[in-house]
Amino acid sequence: MKLLRYEDPKTYIHTYGMEDNPFFKDKNLRYVFTVKENASLQDLKDKEHDIKHLDLTYDRVVF
Repeated sequence: MKLLRYEDPKTYIHTYGMEDNPFFKDKNLRYVFTVKENASLQDLKDKEHDIKHLDLTYDRVVF
């Protein structure tokens, strides 16, 4: 499964999640990027940890 990133063109917030997450269903594909092709839930948890550890204001994770 793919790990995706959505870059909101208005708020500049990056949202990370797995491709089967409903969050990505209605998003413009122009702003959706593949971060990792064969990702697991652990990759998403690692991304969440990195965001919290680095205190990244404009990055989010959706499960």
